[in-house]
Amino acid sequence: MPNFGTYYIDATSFNNATTITDASGIAAPDGVYQFDGVHREMLSGVLGPVIACEICCESCSATFVYPINSTNNDYHKMCSNVGESTGTAIIVKFKFHENRFGYIQGLQASYDNSTHVGVVSNRYGWLEKKYVGNNGFVDPSDIANESPYSLTIYNWPSTQFIQTGQNPITESIALTDINLLTTTGANIYNNPDECYLLIPKTSLVTTVDAEVYSPHRQIDSSGGACSVTVPCPSPLSSFSGTGDELTASAACAEASSSGLTEDYFLMRVNSTSGSPRLFDRVYLDSAGVTPLTTAGYYGIQNQYSGTTETYSWIHVDSDGIVQAAGSCGALTEMISSEMRPTFWQACEYQNINGVNLPDQQYWHNGTGDTPAVGNTVYSDVLGTTVLPDGWYQLMREYIRIYVVGGVVQSPILNCT
Repeated sequence: MPNFGTYYIDATSFNNATTITDASGIAAPDGVYQFDGVHREMLSGVLGPVIACEICCESCSATFVYPINSTNNDYHKMCSNVGESTGTAIIVKFKFHENRFGYIQGLQASYDNSTHVGVVSNRYGWLEKKYVGNNGFVDPSDIANESPYSLTIYNWPSTQFIQTGQNPITESIALTDINLLTTTGANIYNNPDECYLLIPKTSLVTTVDAEVYSPHRQIDSSGGACSVTVPCPSPLSSFSGTGDELTASAACAEASSSGLTEDYFLMRVNSTSGSPRLFDRVYLDSAGVTPLTTAGYYGIQNQYSGTTETYSWIHVDSDGIVQAAGSCGALTEMISSEMRPTFWQACEYQNINGVNLPDQQYWHNGTGDTPAVGNTVYSDVLGTTVLPDGWYQLMREYIRIYVVGGVVQSPILNCT
């Protein structure tokens, strides 16, 4: 990194210069220099081409991969050009990488002079605070106690992150900025994996900044990496449903008697098409301005293959997060890994390390959102074939279950 001071160039314009020297003609230190908003990197005394300035942006749908260094406190800023559409949703995807990875980081986005925090994790659902991650690596209290942090600034000019010549930014963190609890009230211990941040695009402003704050003490020597993707904005998927009911059977009954009279919109987290699935988020408009906040069960159109029912149901909490979905034929869906012969294989196979997600559609006959001890689990929505004996990892909070004769055994534990 260059030192701040008075330097000289060998041309009348910084854009056309080939080198930078001090007053005696000795080459200045290598690093990134900027003058009047123009950034260039000097290596071995030779200036490289002009690189993108801080306000230059990648086209939407670009993916940025940023390293988390083993010793540095970093801030990475990624700008994306999202066009002039309105009434659409910008959904920024933050993806944690590496084995058992989940160092606590601040996830944020800035758009149209507003700052947005709060993400939906495909493992934990709604995480409303800025900082998310694995409490097992650095205790949240330690992070707060060591605040404020001086974070080195990195921007994305074209193909990689480059440290800017700016002074570090100061980041103050309190415990109230860190997600300590999941949707079920347990400490987050494992990788939050894929985290989705929605920004309603209600103006013609064309750029959005995705920002990641990585304050930490020294982590393991290999460090790690995460990625950020900003898809091009589009309206949220729409679906029809009933009003809220107290039970799944009541929602199914209302759908049968009155039809699907309400319009809803969906941010997909664990679904890719069709009906809502676990931890998808429901909104009342296509841009995602207003999440559904009335908790309850909602009847929807049935799209489960192999069933004859016209309707199925979803269970939504007060943050608009789908907690469960099921058939009006009484079984509840669960997203799971395939059977593994040991609990460690279940935890490692799919997916404590962020490589492959649990993607098997199975079913249980319990009354709760997740299978409990004594419930029977099936491979089909009609409940005709029980699952093979063995261990399974659920998508939800890295829960693992043990099944014998199709019945969930004790104990039900997390992968830790």
